[in-house]
Amino acid sequence: MEKQLVFVKENEVVTDSVTIAEMFDKQHKDVLRDVRTQMEYAGGEFSQRNFALSNYEVRGKQYPKYDLTEEAFTLIVFSYNTKEAVQTKIRFIQEFKRMKEYIQSQERPKAMSDKESLLASMKLTIQLNEDVDGMKEDIKQLRDDIDKKITLDYSQQQAMRNAVNKRVHKLWNEDMVDKSIYENTRRLYSALWKNLKDAYRVNAYPNILQKDFEEAMSFIEGWRPIFNGIKTA
Repeated sequence: MEKQLVFVKENEVVTDSVTIAEMFDKQHKDVLRDVRTQMEYAGGEFSQRNFALSNYEVRGKQYPKYDLTEEAFTLIVFSYNTKEAVQTKIRFIQEFKRMKEYIQSQERPKAMSDKESLLASMKLTIQLNEDVDGMKEDIKQLRDDIDKKITLDYSQQQAMRNAVNKRVHKLWNEDMVDKSIYENTRRLYSALWKNLKDAYRVNAYPNILQKDFEEAMSFIEGWRPIFNGIKTA
């Protein structure tokens, strides 16, 4: 059974810190720390409206948690910006919206005429379309911002080192390099790493962006030494 992300509590659509921890693969204590930090930053009025301290039970023991409105949820997870986290945010946003629509439908007067019902439905559809369009634009901007900041992860760095080793050995062993200039593989390694860093304007290869990973791997696979007398470190 799929986990319920949001729920109704005292006629308010909320989620809680335990659910956030589970869905974003974080320790609950770390989410509690984030909540308390943001409550301090947000101030008393906002915090009282949007955060509610409660408890949950594990094996007969009571532990603290926080219930969060959609506004509080957005504030807490704003900095969770891995690609997986963005997809999880979208699921929460959709669930908040679905639950609010459900509550509104339950509160609608039973005696509403067919004309009034149709008008209400049209207004809701227009509003939802506007909200979705806005959300899509926000998500696109968020993804663009993430792509501009995330650098190579450990596995990508390892793959890049392996590709450099493979390319250097191929050039050296198949006599594809002028050995009067590159006296040993160390000089060849130095030339390749320097050209790679220059191409992506970084001071160290781990600072290459993830979005440029495939392109950088192609650069390595097709690289040929172009500088004579390159200085080695």
